[in-house]
Amino acid sequence: MLLWAQHCVRAGADAAAADQLWTLHMAHRPRPIARELTAYRHTADKGEKAAGGAQLHLGLRNTSDHAFTTGLAHARAYAAVHGHLAAPIHSRFNDFALGTWLKNHRKFSAMPPEHVAELEALDPWWRPPWTVMWQRSYYEARDHTRARGGLRPEHGFPATRFGLGEWLYSQCTGYDSLHPAQQRLLADIGLTPEAVRAARPRRKNMATHFQRALACASVYANTHGTLVTATTDTVQDGLKLGQWLANQRSKDRAHQHRHGSPSPRAQALSAIDPWWNPPWTLEWQRSWHQAHTRVNGGHVLDTAAGFPGTTRALATWLTTQCAQYDTLQPDQQDLLARIGITADRARGAAARPAENEADFATALGYARSYHAAHGTLAAAISAVHDRFHLGRWLRRQRQHARTDAGRGAPPSAQTKALSAVDPWWCPPWNLAWQRAWQHIHDQVRAGHRLDADHHFRSFAPTQRTWLRLQRTHYDDLHPDQQRLLADIGLTRERARTRPITPYAETALAHARAYAAAHHTLAVAYSTVHDGFPLGRWLNDQRQQARREATPNARHQALTTIEPWWNPPWELAWQRAYTRARTTQTRPHGVPADVRAWTTAQRTAWDRLRPEQQKLLTEAGITPGSENAAGQRCRTSRVYPLSPGLAHARAYALAHGHLSPSADTHHDSFPLGRWLVETRRKARQGQLAPITNLALTAIDPWWNPPWPSVWQRTYQQTKLAYRTGQPYSPGLQRWADRQRTRWTTLHPRQQHLLTTIGIHPST
Repeated sequence: MLLWAQHCVRAGADAAAADQLWTLHMAHRPRPIARELTAYRHTADKGEKAAGGAQLHLGLRNTSDHAFTTGLAHARAYAAVHGHLAAPIHSRFNDFALGTWLKNHRKFSAMPPEHVAELEALDPWWRPPWTVMWQRSYYEARDHTRARGGLRPEHGFPATRFGLGEWLYSQCTGYDSLHPAQQRLLADIGLTPEAVRAARPRRKNMATHFQRALACASVYANTHGTLVTATTDTVQDGLKLGQWLANQRSKDRAHQHRHGSPSPRAQALSAIDPWWNPPWTLEWQRSWHQAHTRVNGGHVLDTAAGFPGTTRALATWLTTQCAQYDTLQPDQQDLLARIGITADRARGAAARPAENEADFATALGYARSYHAAHGTLAAAISAVHDRFHLGRWLRRQRQHARTDAGRGAPPSAQTKALSAVDPWWCPPWNLAWQRAWQHIHDQVRAGHRLDADHHFRSFAPTQRTWLRLQRTHYDDLHPDQQRLLADIGLTRERARTRPITPYAETALAHARAYAAAHHTLAVAYSTVHDGFPLGRWLNDQRQQARREATPNARHQALTTIEPWWNPPWELAWQRAYTRARTTQTRPHGVPADVRAWTTAQRTAWDRLRPEQQKLLTEAGITPGSENAAGQRCRTSRVYPLSPGLAHARAYALAHGHLSPSADTHHDSFPLGRWLVETRRKARQGQLAPITNLALTAIDPWWNPPWPSVWQRTYQQTKLAYRTGQPYSPGLQRWADRQRTRWTTLHPRQQHLLTTIGIHPST
């Protein structure tokens, strides 16, 4: 109002000034006042227009009316197409931002009555007292009702799309909280109070659906004797049983991978068919079921005669099982015993028909031709050479060779002939490995140097990745694989010795300069030295050193610069130790924070690692009282007990430890954050002794000298160990990691691990 009054100006003083109104700048003129002024001036100007005066422009008012007329035309066209004006905010109609235009007019409380009437004529609910999204969903339901009939809420709105059915059911569940006008609108499409009470959810009840599918599976198993013969096209009582079983198998494998045990649904299916999800292929189980059906029908499987009376495919499968009997799983052998194929009968079965010598000679010729072109016989199964399916033929020959080797039989003539062509035609490792090696071997023979000193950068990305992988896992390879790698120049020594790259040389130079100036390399991650990100580089080296069993040249150089560049304790401790060591000889005395840290180390002396104790001793910090170090004795104060102690005591009583995560709350108290702050104070020597003693009495390892996350994982492993539960995959990986890193652990960590059955790997 003040702004309005300040811009009110009386017209120029003249004889007619008393008959004129106050004027207001157009930008600050309220619209009702603008109309009155316009009407007044329009009446006053009639005489001038009649006298031939020039017509004045209406200005902003004319522009506003024209804009509304334009928007109204688009709104009328939109309503003619859709039957309403509940357009989305960002929608455009005929390249006009109709959604934004409607939104602005809904917010305009001083809208002219004639404009409101024109919009209500198009859609009475164009500006509802509820959300426009609700109105838009209602219109969709109304259109569905007009096009397809009733909604049938008692059946869960079956004819609607999923999202609309969910929305309709949510209106039924919250019917009493709706606006009376909303209830009337719903009644217009059939959702009366009686229909609302009988409504059912659109979403399927998963438990009910599973029970129905389980019943279909039971009917199918009773009819066919198994569930493995159901393919993805199998339909039982209107249910796509084959596809449903495939989904259940995938879910059960994922559940077993995470938890190590079958899911409850898998156990329900196992009660119908124990081998519905076998650990081998479904094709194997289907072939076994076919043979089992014939045996139950009175047929006897004659292994010595080659299984007469069976189909050719089944006879081939049975012969293959006899030939590979020793390589089968125990459960597979038990299933074969149920159809009369025991170990003795399998070994006495008729041998596979010998391949025609002429056919073998022809195939061997293709093999020689392929080897001459590619230098290897490690062909993929799909390999075709001169229209001959060489990959399949070689796979059969490998199966025969491995079967003979498993039985202890000498190599056949076919095996010897193929070995003469390529000694590694049937390697004990993956054929993909052999193909990758052969490809690199050919390049090396052609003069391509194996640039191990530059991380194989001259090779293609795929080959470079393969070579780096072999170098990383060199010790895990088969001895023959190691010999093959030596043939291309990747020996054990070159695999273990990582060269120092030019970038690493630059980083080491910065590390030397920083260590000379600051006497440590325990830098923070954000540390930058002369423009070089030294902290980030050192962090990467620490991570790599903890992953690798053999130190590389970079790590050896860092150890030469600073022996404790990668300590097994926290870097914050190493930085504090360096500060304490370098400030001991200051003429003006030791800083207060160093004195507090030194006191904390004396207090926690028994919990430190032997290496930490040795470093402190070398710096003149020995266990004992603060006065023994020649420092001033402070008057002790009596502090009130922290409110967190009661919560800590209750949490430890319930869980057996004080190693919760940082976001843990106990009875609305932020216990996790409180413990983090309390540990920090204890390590800085700022924690009240009474609080320290109270927490130690609750849990002796409430503030361990190792990371708290280690202690928390240890407590989880300890609980599983004492309750006899199997370790989860995450805990199993953690336990394996402790075994491989045993020598880097604190002696007390090692003792804690031995109490739960975790010992160093031999």
